[in-house]
Amino acid sequence: MTTRTALLIILALVVPLGPAQADGEVAALHSAWRGCLHRNFGLQSALTGRTLAADAALRSCRESESAYLTALAASPLVDGEDVARVRPALLQRARGWLLGRGASPTL
Repeated sequence: MTTRTALLIILALVVPLGPAQADGEVAALHSAWRGCLHRNFGLQSALTGRTLAADAALRSCRESESAYLTALAASPLVDGEDVARVRPALLQRARGWLLGRGASPTL
């Protein structure tokens, strides 16, 4: 994989996706995944510690995460292997956003 390809993958996965930046389906799936994380973290953090709540939210939202990453892998910029390679970094960013509760998550 070239440096340019790696940069495109990272940008595709960490820059917030919006209508002008991604196909509508990918953007909708990304939004659904973030919404799932937000809801599940809110519920879990009321019952347990924030770290456990973040981990539980990531586990609970695997289906929406998978749908988002599958759609992303179908894009012309990246393939399934590229997405699989950067998935751990994406999950770390999501976990950090949940724990930090940043105003503008860049997942």
